[in-house]
Amino acid sequence: MDINGATAVVTGAAGGLGGAIARVLNARGARLLLTDRREEALKSLASQLNGAEILVCDLADSAQVAELSARLADTDIVVSNAALPATGKLEDFTPEQLNRALDVNLRVPMLMTQQLLPGMLQRRRGHFVYISSIAGKLPSARVPIYSATKAGLRGFCGSLRQDLHGSGVGASVVFPGTMTDAGLLADAGLPATPGTKGTSCDFVAHRVIAAIVKNLGEVDAAELPIRIMARFGGMAPELAARLARRKDSVAWGDQVTEGLRHLR
Repeated sequence: MDINGATAVVTGAAGGLGGAIARVLNARGARLLLTDRREEALKSLASQLNGAEILVCDLADSAQVAELSARLADTDIVVSNAALPATGKLEDFTPEQLNRALDVNLRVPMLMTQQLLPGMLQRRRGHFVYISSIAGKLPSARVPIYSATKAGLRGFCGSLRQDLHGSGVGASVVFPGTMTDAGLLADAGLPATPGTKGTSCDFVAHRVIAAIVKNLGEVDAAELPIRIMARFGGMAPELAARLARRKDSVAWGDQVTEGLRHLR
């Protein structure tokens, strides 16, 4: 799909990856609507871009989501990037926290797609991008809820893509790894996954562009060792699970849980 002149929305735009995606789309000539629940950060990002509009929206609020969807009726590109980290053991979550993670990470992208798809089909033009995570392919300790939501995006996109074949509308799912230059981990001073140096938001953002332009179904955007492990895990899941239970990996999961607990 040609990005130049297209209208695009990025959810979670005030974060490190959301901002990087917005900048690359803007450089490609897209007209942007940026949404996040952090108004000042949105305004700061929009001031750096050409003609970007903003809409403050908490995706855990169904009324605000309905308002957002109504605003997006003529949108060509939807990048569902917003997500809650939802790190920690399952038993440590309240039902409210669990439902909030399911809403923001999985249900809202599905609902927005359902509401915006008819217009795209009528115009025979459009593209949905779902920002998943390598955790959606390679489960590890301390992220059962997060992994479930990200794996859900993969399944949703894969099936949707089959239904959209030949319609002029595309769908892609992107799997980042640990981005350490900006975003949640960087803000909390947390390191990359053990054994890797992490990757950058800009690298992932350019992979998003490739997904849109080439209409790619699945795009890996994690650091190389994690990509290799994820592919290995698909062939030998039990062995991959044992490797993922290394002490340093579990300790990293505990560290990330504590660093991001306040964001549930």
